[in-house]
Amino acid sequence: MGVEEHKRKAPKRFKFAVVTVSDTASRGEKEDGSGRFLVEELEKAGHEKVYYTVVPDEKIAILGAVVEAFKAGADVLVTSGGTGVAPRDVTIESIRPLLDKELTGFGEVFRLMSYGEIGTAAMMSRATAGIIKSFGRAMAVFCLPGSLGAVKTGVKIVINEAGHVLKHAGE
Repeated sequence: MGVEEHKRKAPKRFKFAVVTVSDTASRGEKEDGSGRFLVEELEKAGHEKVYYTVVPDEKIAILGAVVEAFKAGADVLVTSGGTGVAPRDVTIESIRPLLDKELTGFGEVFRLMSYGEIGTAAMMSRATAGIIKSFGRAMAVFCLPGSLGAVKTGVKIVINEAGHVLKHAGE
């Protein structure tokens, strides 16, 4: 079965959660423009928001938000922030141990698209995706950088591929 046939059989709509990881936004010192943009774009694409929160760059806060997103029924979780190389960027380290399958190609595709926009600085992103399976269901997770530009790039991939990922994750 080819990719187009797989996509035809994939879910067209899903429930989603957005978690922004940002010390400053979690303290109310700045607006969460990236998280709001993700919610707006996913809703425009016909998907249903079931959870949204902003948490500090802290492992336990990130893990708690992932659990809450799963409990809320999210099929897809998109995080924004904490994917760089700074000491406080711990989103990947927090979420990676929960992944049953990691989609390494997501980060590669994201960085390729980003390279066209920001050049070699794209290598600084550790954007990651994967699948968490528990209680007989799967949740696709996409971890994006926190900048609005990165989120604009990443949400295109999420919208194009999340249903396809969910189809395979549920097999």
